[in-house]
Amino acid sequence: MKPSEFVIREHVAARRVHRGRLFRKYFLLILALVCGTLIISGGIGLYFAYQENKVALASLQREKASAAAARIEEFVRQVEQQLAYAALPHLGAEGAAQRNLEFQKVLKIAQAVTDIAYIDEHGREQLVVSRLQMNVIGSGKDRSQEPAFKEARPGQTWFGDVTFRKDTEPYIAMASRSREAGPVTVADVNLKFIWDVITRIRIGQKGKAYVVDAKGYLIADPDIGLVLRKTNLSHLEQVQRALKPGADDSVAMLAQDLAGHSVLTAYAPIEPARDQRAQGNDASTLGWKVFVEQPVSEVFAALDATILRTIALLVAGLLFSALAALSLARSMVRPIATLQEGAARIGAGELDQKIEVHTGDELETLADQFNEMSAQLRESYAGLERKVEERTAELQQTLEQQTATAEILKVIASSPSDEQPVFEAIIAHAGKMAGGCSVNVTRLIGDKLHLAAYSKVSPQADAALKSVYPVAAATVGPLAEAVRRKTAFFVSDFEADPDISPKAREVMRARGFRSTLYVPVVRGETVYGVMHVSKVEPGPFPQRWIEMLKIFADQAVIAIENVRLFNETKEALEQQKATRDILQVTSKSTTDVRTVFDTILDNTMLR
Repeated sequence: MKPSEFVIREHVAARRVHRGRLFRKYFLLILALVCGTLIISGGIGLYFAYQENKVALASLQREKASAAAARIEEFVRQVEQQLAYAALPHLGAEGAAQRNLEFQKVLKIAQAVTDIAYIDEHGREQLVVSRLQMNVIGSGKDRSQEPAFKEARPGQTWFGDVTFRKDTEPYIAMASRSREAGPVTVADVNLKFIWDVITRIRIGQKGKAYVVDAKGYLIADPDIGLVLRKTNLSHLEQVQRALKPGADDSVAMLAQDLAGHSVLTAYAPIEPARDQRAQGNDASTLGWKVFVEQPVSEVFAALDATILRTIALLVAGLLFSALAALSLARSMVRPIATLQEGAARIGAGELDQKIEVHTGDELETLADQFNEMSAQLRESYAGLERKVEERTAELQQTLEQQTATAEILKVIASSPSDEQPVFEAIIAHAGKMAGGCSVNVTRLIGDKLHLAAYSKVSPQADAALKSVYPVAAATVGPLAEAVRRKTAFFVSDFEADPDISPKAREVMRARGFRSTLYVPVVRGETVYGVMHVSKVEPGPFPQRWIEMLKIFADQAVIAIENVRLFNETKEALEQQKATRDILQVTSKSTTDVRTVFDTILDNTMLR
C-alpha cells in the first residue's frame, strides 16, 4: 500500500469518528462566512451600484446628446462642402454657364438647399438658382449690405440667424467667400430636413432628441408640428442653462419637458466650424444646441429593476448558502482534494486525465464539467491552427479585394477620357481573384452589345469570341437575359442547359469553359453593358464572386459616367470657345462678312 493511500484511509477513519463534531463545525463556519459575506458585500455592492448606475445613466444621456450633435454637424458639413464645391473661385464672369451648372448640381445633391446665389465682389447679384422660383441671371441686384456679403470670411463658412419663412419652416443662410474682398456664394438651407436626422435618433422607448437655435426657438423635433408652429423653448430650465455663456454641458440634469413631465436631459453644442476655430480662424458659429431627454420613469426603471433583482438574488443567495453549507459539510474532504488534484493536472496541461468523483451531487457535476472542459480544450487546440488558417485566408481575400478596388479607382482617376484602361484593369483583377477564370466586359451601345474587353485564352478561342459581337441586345440568350433582368445570374452548365443557343455553346467549347456568371453593368434603370466570368468546371458560383463582380460593375459604371461627363464638358467648352471667336471676329470685322463666315467655317470644321 502506498503511503498516500494509507494517509487517506486514516483520514477517512478519523472523519467517521468525529463526524458529528466536524459536521457541526463546518456547517456553522461555512454558514457564518457565506451568509455574512453575502449580506455585507451585497449591501455595499447595492449602494455603490445604485450610485454608479445613476452616474452612468447621466453619462449615457450626455453621450447620446453628443452623438446626436455629431449627426447634425455632419448634415451641416455636407451642405458646407457642397457650397464650397459650387463656389468655383477660379471662374470669373465668363464662367456663368459652368457656375449655373454647378449650382444645379448642388440643388440636386443637397435637398435641403432651396436657393443658391452668386454675388460678385461689388455686392451685385449675378446668378440665383432656386427650386422654389425662376432662376435669375445677371440681375445686378445690390446685396452689398446683407450680412452674408459683409461678414463672410475666406476659408470659413458664415452662418446666419435662423429665420422662419411665413412663420412656419425654419431656414438658415450659409455663405462662403473664396478670397478677401472677393465674390460670395450664398445658400438658403431649409432646416426642416434636419427632421430626418432627428427622427432616426432613438432615446429609449419614449425619449427624443430636439434642436434649438441661439434664441431658444425649436428648429428640429420628431413632432414637426412644433417646429412649424415656431415654438420657443427658452422658458425651459434646461434650455436657459444651455444658452448661458460658458455653460457646462458635461452633465445631465433633471428637468421638465414642454408638457411638464419630469425628464432626464442633457445637451451638446452643434459646432460644425470647430475645425476652423482650432486652426485659429474666427469662425462663425451656429449657436445651436441639441437636447436629448428621456422620462425619469423610463430612465430609472432599469435601475429599480436592478435593485429588486439584486435584493432577490441576495435573499436567494442566503437560502442557497445554508443549503450549500449543509451539503459541503457532509462531503468536503476527499471530493475537494480530488477536484484540486484534477485541476492541477489540467493546469499542468495533462488534458487526457479524467477526474473521477462519484458523490452524486454538485461536486460530481463540477468534476464532469472539468472533464468536458478538458475535452473542449483538446478540441480547441486541435482546431485552432485550422481556424487561424481559415481566418487568414478570409483576411487575405478581403485585402486583395480592397487592393484591387483601390488600384481600379486609381486607373479611373488617371483616365477621365478613356474607359478602356479601366475595363482592362477590372478584367485583370477580377480574373486574378477568381482563380484565373476568364472575364469579359461588353458595352451596350444603342441596341447592340459590343465586346469592350476580354481575357485572352488563345488566338483561336479569342477569334471565336470576337466573331459573336456585336450582337443585338434583344437576342435570346444569357447576355440578353442579363440586360433584361438587370440583376446577376449564372448558367451552371452550357452543355446541359437546353436554352443555350448552338452558337453560344460552340464559343464556350472553343474557349474551354462550362459555366458563366453574368452581372449587368447597371445604374438605376440604365444598363451600360454586362460583365461575365467563366470557369472550366460546371456548377454554381460562390457568393463572394457575385459580390466581387458587382463591385467591379459599379466601378465600370463610374468610369463610363466619368468619360461621358468629361466629353460633355469638353464639348461645352469647345462651343463656348467657338462662340467667343465668332463674336471677336464680328466685333472687329463689321464690314467684312467673308471673314465672319470663314471663322464660323473654321470652328465648325474643328468640331
